[in-house]
Amino acid sequence: MESVVTRRSVFAGVGVAGAAAGLAATAGVAEAAQPSVRGTWLITPTTPGGPAGFKALAAFAAGGVFVTTGSDEPGTGLGEWSGGTKSFAFTYLNFHFDSAQKPSNTVKVRAKGTFKGSKLSGHATLSTFDPSGAQVGSDRSFSFTGKRVKVQAP
Repeated sequence: MESVVTRRSVFAGVGVAGAAAGLAATAGVAEAAQPSVRGTWLITPTTPGGPAGFKALAAFAAGGVFVTTGSDEPGTGLGEWSGGTKSFAFTYLNFHFDSAQKPSNTVKVRAKGTFKGSKLSGHATLSTFDPSGAQVGSDRSFSFTGKRVKVQAP
């Protein structure tokens, strides 16, 4: 049996495809993106005595990956973050080395905060551990603020 294509069957098929595309577009609009801390932030830490004297970059990536680096010393902190539409928490570790490039200590930072639009703020606790894992000194607390790093035209 031969299949015959008529103008009516072509227009009927186009109508069904058009309706499906319209429904898909409507569903996309209905599912607007929720606010998220995801992205990169320029962080300004503050100690109880005043400004910490350095800035940091912090990146909240998909899947809970957290990456940070500071302007005060070499190294990259790696950890995880979690959060909702207004708040977040993260923990990261950063290895430090002496002048002979041998491990001198590990820093662990645990923090939580809130964000809205392109601004965030929070509080953190920093702990330092020697190469064997024993804590060195007392925990230190600080607060921080941050601004979202935005895409800029070249």
